[in-house]
Amino acid sequence: MSQRIPGARRASAVCFFSRTRRVVLHRITAAVFLCTLVLASPLAGQGHFPSQVTPARYEIHVRFEPERGFLHATATVTLRVNASRSDSAAPRSPVTDIEFELNSHLKILEIADAHDRKLEWRRSGRLGSPKLSVRLAEPAAVAPPAEKAEPSPATPPAASREPGMTSATLALTFTYEGVLPRGELDYITRDGILLRDESRWYPATDLAAFTRNAITVETPHGQNWNVLAPGEGVSAGGSAVTNGRFFLSGRPYSSRSLIALPGDDSPCAERTGLSGIGSGMSTVIMLCMEQREFANTDLMVRRSSDVIFFFSELLGRYPEQRYAIVKGLPERKGAAGYSAPGVLVASGDLVSYHGIPGYAPEFLPHEIAHQWFPIEVALAREEDGWLAEGIAEYLAWRYLRVKDPEQARLMVARAMRDALEPEPLRPLSLGLQLFGLESPDVTQKTLYQRGMLAFRTLETVIGQERVDRALREYYKRFAGRSAGIADFRKVCEDISQRDLGWFFDYYINGTAVPEVTLRRLPSSAPNEYLGEVAAKNVPPDFQVRVEMKFFTVAGVVENSVALRGEVTPLSMNLPAALQRVALDPDLRVLRWTEAARRNRAQHALLAAVGDLERSGDVAEAAKTCKAALALDPDDVAANQQKIRFELARLQYRMKQNGPALAEFDRVLSARSMEPMSADFYRAWARLYRAKILRAAGKPAAARAEVQAGLALAAPALDSPVAWPETGPKETTARRALQSLRGRSAPARMK
Repeated sequence: MSQRIPGARRASAVCFFSRTRRVVLHRITAAVFLCTLVLASPLAGQGHFPSQVTPARYEIHVRFEPERGFLHATATVTLRVNASRSDSAAPRSPVTDIEFELNSHLKILEIADAHDRKLEWRRSGRLGSPKLSVRLAEPAAVAPPAEKAEPSPATPPAASREPGMTSATLALTFTYEGVLPRGELDYITRDGILLRDESRWYPATDLAAFTRNAITVETPHGQNWNVLAPGEGVSAGGSAVTNGRFFLSGRPYSSRSLIALPGDDSPCAERTGLSGIGSGMSTVIMLCMEQREFANTDLMVRRSSDVIFFFSELLGRYPEQRYAIVKGLPERKGAAGYSAPGVLVASGDLVSYHGIPGYAPEFLPHEIAHQWFPIEVALAREEDGWLAEGIAEYLAWRYLRVKDPEQARLMVARAMRDALEPEPLRPLSLGLQLFGLESPDVTQKTLYQRGMLAFRTLETVIGQERVDRALREYYKRFAGRSAGIADFRKVCEDISQRDLGWFFDYYINGTAVPEVTLRRLPSSAPNEYLGEVAAKNVPPDFQVRVEMKFFTVAGVVENSVALRGEVTPLSMNLPAALQRVALDPDLRVLRWTEAARRNRAQHALLAAVGDLERSGDVAEAAKTCKAALALDPDDVAANQQKIRFELARLQYRMKQNGPALAEFDRVLSARSMEPMSADFYRAWARLYRAKILRAAGKPAAARAEVQAGLALAAPALDSPVAWPETGPKETTARRALQSLRGRSAPARMK
């Protein structure tokens, strides 16, 4: 899903609920979504900026044969050929060859320059490589370094160009065709089309370059298709194309992704967003899906409009006039989405289950946040991935904190528990490289959860109001350009008037995590609290503000202290006798907590459960589950539900029906930080209890368990899973419960 290519400038987000093997033996639709960033990057060797050749404009005509998965295309790319920077004495060498990328499954018919001269090209000899080299008919001309090239309609505004550069332009036209292999994220079918930039369906020197585009999409005659691409779309009937759409971008875009959906049964209906009307701002929300599904998406329309208005107030005006939600990704189960400028391609499950309490509440605001970062402010390097996913996750939490405080609380609690689970911890500054280095689970816990917590910690360092100003200024300063962590740090320092080197070195570039503890000291005065706050594993210039709540017999007293270095003294006069103190009660500071410690220890034990069961040592696997439970007897980490479920299932396999029945009962009442996972375990616990009761000759009690399981009516009931005791094929809790309901006579347990 990702590639490690030097010089990544932007990432387009493909977000989905991961089917994790967290409990090793099964796959579930987890309650925390994972956004897989797929690099949109220049070719290797162009990792420095500014590049000598950069794209400025695309004119693409593409004709589809969806039944064959076939496309025919002509693409003219206008390139800027940059001379040396004005502050450099050495001009660059003339350009004789230009490196492009084009999907290796597409056959190039011809490449020509603006004078209609046929050019030579050479594909990479590496199997499957999209790289190709084009030899120019003559060296490309560049403007002299002392001159400034006049802007032209094909040249982006000065804001999107590198300062001090001079350039001239050249245009190359590619004619090509072929079948792109169908995948989960890119496909050309009669049911829909999705071509991301990462599919390399057009020739590119930089997949994330900000360019103006004129894209004509031609679909089969006699069929009505809805087509979406960056820019304003109009009917192409006035041109040589009689069945298609024409898209012209009035400003540079960082993407040329293309989405299409058959329109006969799936029209694109416009809904005007309501949230911003009072302020003179209105966004059109478009739905592209089957008409029968519109009724299920009213909440999605209202929430999309509300999120767009919320972020526009916080960051700056939403850059598009519309936001389209397209049902797609047919191969992807769970809550999945792909973000392009002004578009979210949403999976069927996301459309069907949106609005169910606890089902991916952060998903939609996270995806909409990507319209600002990294679609409008692109990433300068792949190491800057924190500024795509950390920001999006943080902004999703900011939205939920106002609109759904309980879900916001759970989001932070899960992150504080899970973000420190990987061992060893990886630095956030690895960014998108994590996709090539680590598992999706480690990447999600690092880049997304820990990334979000780093932003929350930054609030305690410079204040939330300054973080808000920094995000607005960062967007204002770099919209339409690429930027990185160093740029964001400078914005934060300019606004806060503080040197934040320690914060970025410690929390972004490093892997150390502070241990913050409160120690009370003796005091002779009644109701006086003397103490000190100690911070271990921190640099000398460590500075965060920590909140505290003092619970007294007369009520709660709130206070905060600015930690500086390893030890900070504390003195409080309380109105009455102290009962207890809560340090950082809202989990504002990324630090070690008891939940994080116990979670890491339990995870280490659970990692062995699957191996033990697969080796046939079910009894030892059950002992390991009991050991994991003993690590957290009061369930601070809220892992007991899934651990007890695994233990009960193992006991069921060993025909220990009494203990298994009791453990499954505990599963039903156990708490969880993940609503969807909780429903998953409860549904399966009901199924196993029904099997045990039927085998014990209690059909009425078994039927009651089945009915209780089906009454959950939760999306988790449709998550496929393959347990060793249920056979080699995947099934769902819903199918298994319905099958058991259809049996009337008691059955022997397997």
